[in-house]
Amino acid sequence: MLVTERETIIASDPNSIFSTEIIKSNHDMPIELKPVTLNELPLLQEQLPKLQNGDCNLSIASVIGRAKEYNIKWGISQGELVLNWAPYPDIPPAYVIPLRSENALAIIEDIASECQCCKEPVILFGRFTYMTERISELMRYRNFITVSSNSWWDYVYERDKIENLEGRELHGKRNFNKRFYKAYPNAQFVSFTPELIEKATVFLKNWYANYGEMTKSLEAERDAIELAFDHFEEFRLIGGALMDGDNMYGFTYGSDVGENIFSVHIEKADRTVTGAYPALASALCKTLPERFTQINREEDLGIPGLRKAKEDWAPSTMIRKTLLKLQRAIPEPI
Repeated sequence: MLVTERETIIASDPNSIFSTEIIKSNHDMPIELKPVTLNELPLLQEQLPKLQNGDCNLSIASVIGRAKEYNIKWGISQGELVLNWAPYPDIPPAYVIPLRSENALAIIEDIASECQCCKEPVILFGRFTYMTERISELMRYRNFITVSSNSWWDYVYERDKIENLEGRELHGKRNFNKRFYKAYPNAQFVSFTPELIEKATVFLKNWYANYGEMTKSLEAERDAIELAFDHFEEFRLIGGALMDGDNMYGFTYGSDVGENIFSVHIEKADRTVTGAYPALASALCKTLPERFTQINREEDLGIPGLRKAKEDWAPSTMIRKTLLKLQRAIPEPI
């Protein structure tokens, strides 16, 4: 099946579409892929911004913290960083490349060489509109297939709307925020320090204890949070906690993911405290650098409760992520 640059296939099994067709490459420059570890921190600090496009998973904290869960590997092509990952269940590994780079076409050829050696199709991962238009520009006579799922798409909001909880859509959030501060008038948002991170670690332990059964997903989340706390500044994270004296009502943090977008990676609040979550979200936005104009509150993963919760915040747009599989070239017109 062929698609135009404005179409997206919603597929329940991307592997079934991407299981065949190996693209031959004239390049003899296969990419050596290695698992992402903490050792790659300096490389990610330098090169990851070239890959960032607003995707919530393209932050240092996510790439390192979720490396095992997403099977993230890294390599160098044409002197630039590329990633290979499978960030969602039941999808084939795909490459994230610096599409804005002048070396993008050569990088794709290097990937084709690597995939030819491994007898795998060439699959890229990125934002639908920009990636399809860029590939069409770089490879005018190459067909491709795209596959996506709305469960992968990130919810993006105007920063000032969350900061001020303004608008009719956020009337309920605004009321809960008022109820929180009426009950806890001395509560304030405090940016993370090493001492506050220690308190947040204790809060987190209690949060999971009160949640119930720990799933593999929650265990992976907990491990990623603990790693982020251990390397907060190196991961270039921004965040803090809602405090009233020594009492913590919740904490949150996130980071820059490009395109003037700040991604909220973690938001944990005491669920017995009315209004703690909207108060936490609003307070974080008040502390962010001015360059961030949009807030990414990440994807819903196809979970109905998460979808409703994210829709309740009235998103302004979505980051529509997709897989793109290159097909064989078509003959150029004479």
